[in-house]
Amino acid sequence: MPDYVQLARVVCVATGKGGVSKTSLTANAAGLAAAAGHRTLLIDLDPQGDLSDDLGYFNHPALDEGRHLANAMLSGTPLQTVITNVRANLDVIPGGEHLSDVSGALLARQARGRASFDLLAECLAPLAGDYDLIFIDTPPTDDTLQLLALSASRWLLIPTKADTSSIRAIQRIAARVAEARSADHALDILGVVLVGVPTAATRVRSAAEQDIHQLLGDVAPLFDRGIRDSAAVARETRSQGVLVHELAEKVEGAEPFWKSLRSGTTPSQRLPGSAPALADDYVRVTEQILLRIDELENAATGAA
Repeated sequence: MPDYVQLARVVCVATGKGGVSKTSLTANAAGLAAAAGHRTLLIDLDPQGDLSDDLGYFNHPALDEGRHLANAMLSGTPLQTVITNVRANLDVIPGGEHLSDVSGALLARQARGRASFDLLAECLAPLAGDYDLIFIDTPPTDDTLQLLALSASRWLLIPTKADTSSIRAIQRIAARVAEARSADHALDILGVVLVGVPTAATRVRSAAEQDIHQLLGDVAPLFDRGIRDSAAVARETRSQGVLVHELAEKVEGAEPFWKSLRSGTTPSQRLPGSAPALADDYVRVTEQILLRIDELENAATGAA
């Protein structure tokens, strides 16, 4: 049985639908937590391995397309950090195409009545004590890999857009939560993060909040701050392999574009001016993640 005490600071970021900025939320929250001094581990459980674009390690010599992660789960051997110091205090176990082998192997074992969804929990527990916080990024539609992640996590963070199909997809991941829970494994929803909604769209946010409450009741609050949409920032961060707050620092330190126009020179790089506002969104959401974990942990300690 996995040592769930060691897994008490594992956060799974998952939803039942793609295109809701799940990977960007995972990367930026982990990067900001690390920047705040928390020793942080990122696990990419997605066969697409897109975290490498957000964090810029796509050409790293240790990038293994999920081979170590897949082998550890299938062989039952402890996980090891694959890429260290992607940022200060931030290590990564990358994902990639080899994780598709895990889904196939588990389905075969399930057909023989020997499936176990504790594979990730068992191989992560020996490593987890080295970190203050662990984030797991998941594929949006692979139920098997999602269940492995949830079975290794103490908390679930759900990003969603405001449209009906995205909110309806929350039901699918909530069903996975029920499957992953057990008498020995406590798994709770940390909250829901609304993405892609302008801060001024109060009616849209209010309607989404009502829909989410109808689905989840008081079990999972909608975070006070959401993540606005900026295609320009998303494109620029991934092309440079930087996080949003890192791009914002470049923007704020850059020469204003109007000065270049006045002097008749061409700026070496024009950066999206929306980066600082988007970075602030990520900072506020990360603050809420950390505060809510502390709040729920303190409540559990008090109840005990």
